[in-house]
Amino acid sequence: MKRIQTLFILLLIIPFGQLKAQVEIDGYIHDYETATVDEKIALFFLFSSELTSHYNDSILYYAKDLQEEGLKNNREDAIALANWGLAPYLQKNSLFEQTTDKLNSALKYYSKVRNDTMVSSCYNILGNTFYLQGKVNLAEAYYEKSAKIVENIEDIRHRMVPLYNLARVYVQQGKYEEAKKNLDVYFVYLKDYDLELSMKSANAYGLLGQLYLDQQNYPKAIESYTHSMEVGLTVGNMKTVANGYTNMAIVEFYTENYDRSEQYFRLALSYRIKDNNLFYISEGYYNLGDYFYGIGKLDSALTNYQLSVDVAKEGNNLLFQKDGLVQISSIYDSLKKHEEHVLVLKQIVDIQEELSKQRFSEEFKALKMSYEQSYNEAISIGGMREQELETKVGAIESVFNNWLVISVVCLLGFMTFIFLLKRSKNK
Repeated sequence: MKRIQTLFILLLIIPFGQLKAQVEIDGYIHDYETATVDEKIALFFLFSSELTSHYNDSILYYAKDLQEEGLKNNREDAIALANWGLAPYLQKNSLFEQTTDKLNSALKYYSKVRNDTMVSSCYNILGNTFYLQGKVNLAEAYYEKSAKIVENIEDIRHRMVPLYNLARVYVQQGKYEEAKKNLDVYFVYLKDYDLELSMKSANAYGLLGQLYLDQQNYPKAIESYTHSMEVGLTVGNMKTVANGYTNMAIVEFYTENYDRSEQYFRLALSYRIKDNNLFYISEGYYNLGDYFYGIGKLDSALTNYQLSVDVAKEGNNLLFQKDGLVQISSIYDSLKKHEEHVLVLKQIVDIQEELSKQRFSEEFKALKMSYEQSYNEAISIGGMREQELETKVGAIESVFNNWLVISVVCLLGFMTFIFLLKRSKNK
């Protein structure tokens, strides 16, 4: 397999989190099926993030397969990587305790073999886990651990991941000077590595816009969001362009430039429609609903909330259906339209029941996989330890048996010596 020959070189040069082109991902997955254990480890490292982000449950198959390969061949590195790769999936399903368990298991191995890059990555994902739970101080602590581990690594790209994440935390905490300082370093890195026209750059300018928005520096916020949007347009990422227009619409709304705000919200929606992603189209209509609700145009708000619900229904997105209906319910309540209000409330109850079933199913599937993986790992480790113990006991028994033989020989020799000595004296 020609791709495999370059995999370990790629491991050294790709930045954390950078996704490979779709055709390469498909090729890696194809090659995985007939790969050796070493090759599977390299391939899994390359495509696991993409699977978690875009292929829903597919990561479960490959994480389980890699773990089984590790258990079968006594390869701790494969088991550790399977745990590392499964963690973001569990995190995505809000199974934060299981995510932490998997990462701590992976950390034990990577710390033992002194793989600083992977130790830093584990700490970084732990930081993300706590950040998603709103535990910002804990997230900060793990991002700092991640940063400390890689501060002596020659390749600066590994240091940029925790640095950027710490900037996110600082914005959340209102530590704007620290956040700006980190982002300035990050922008230098983007320039030095010719990444000024990349999604990393678009995201960074988006975060900078959030910083300025929080400081109520609206001109700077608009400037940053515009730059983020322009980069997204250059790299062909319609989601980033739409996000840029949405953020600009929010800024204009805060500054009471309502006409311009509406224009930006509509532009954001048009790019979401162009991207043809029902999830984000539904979000676009919902944002327009919020805009009209905010300026008191309730009929227009109702229309856009209902469009958001309809698109969400088409995309089988129960959460957005519920969110849209909650807003519609609130409007009917304020307008004293009791019959319509009651009907919508019944829809919300029905959707909540479906949502609970769906979440239970997803969490059960993830928990089942996590439990099976942990159980198999525990059994295997127990077997390995038992085997090690048997080997040690066998070695001790061997030494004891040898000592016993030597002792008997020495005793017989000593008795023979005494016998010969007495016999000599008698003569």
